[in-house]
Amino acid sequence: MKLEQIEQVIVVAETRSIRLAAENLFISQPNLSLSIRKLEEEIGCPLFARNNKGVELTPLGESFVEYARGIAQQLRQLQTLGASALNRGRLSLSIGNMHYRYVNHAAAQLLRDYGAQQLHLTLREGVRSQVIAMVESRQCDIGLIGMFSHYHKILLKQLETRGIQYFRLCSNPVTVIVGRGSPLFSSPLHEVEVERLWDYPIIIYNESELGPYGSVIDAVGLGGRPRRIVVSERSTLFELLDKTPCFSVTATDEIAYQNTDYYDKIRSIRMKNCQITGEIGWIKRRDMPQTNVVLDFLQILSSYYTVMNGILPL
Repeated sequence: MKLEQIEQVIVVAETRSIRLAAENLFISQPNLSLSIRKLEEEIGCPLFARNNKGVELTPLGESFVEYARGIAQQLRQLQTLGASALNRGRLSLSIGNMHYRYVNHAAAQLLRDYGAQQLHLTLREGVRSQVIAMVESRQCDIGLIGMFSHYHKILLKQLETRGIQYFRLCSNPVTVIVGRGSPLFSSPLHEVEVERLWDYPIIIYNESELGPYGSVIDAVGLGGRPRRIVVSERSTLFELLDKTPCFSVTATDEIAYQNTDYYDKIRSIRMKNCQITGEIGWIKRRDMPQTNVVLDFLQILSSYYTVMNGILPL
């Protein structure tokens, strides 16, 4: 049994897909399947049950993953011992986030306030599951994640079982984002009906098709769309939006981006009569104390959500 096989099992369990796990691990799907099969042969029992939708953990697999996460966490802690020793006595903060551009602005302000020579700052990005894993494994002190309201309770329960606390920062309307390739980009509309989107392909992240996340497409009235484009990177999504009439569904905090800057090739339009909302919050391990550095960063970030260019939004 190799450490890389343990990591592979964890990723497959999180994605419930050999294909998506292989993409996240940057290896080929056949090689990942072979590695998992060899591990199952070594153990003597299957860890996953294959089905038409992907894979599911067997009872033994669930126990294996529970132990595997602990081993992976301890390994990451060992890997960070050297860095911790170097930074001892020096202020530090590590932040994970879901590619929120304004987080970079808040981090820059924090560095100016503390002085770049006094603060050791680490910024990491990833999809929701990756940010949660970074916080759980102590790679990041705090994480910033977004979610839709219809699976709020489910996600909070998952965080609780992993020893992670969640604190909401803001609530946002569900929006459609389009690029210059879409007729909606130059439209004077401030809201768009779901029926107007039916003629265009929708772009979604890998994670959007997993667990409760996939239901957001149904919740906004776009379920059963035959033309779906699945991507794993934000840069790919934005490039496709710029060059095609595709759209994507998100819960972008417009105030935060107007306070900092937004992608000039992307436009956000609110979805009309949508019954769900989005929200953004920050997470930390239950046993991690709230330091002054964390509180100062969150204060900067919160100002982006509540004040638009120095004026409270109506």
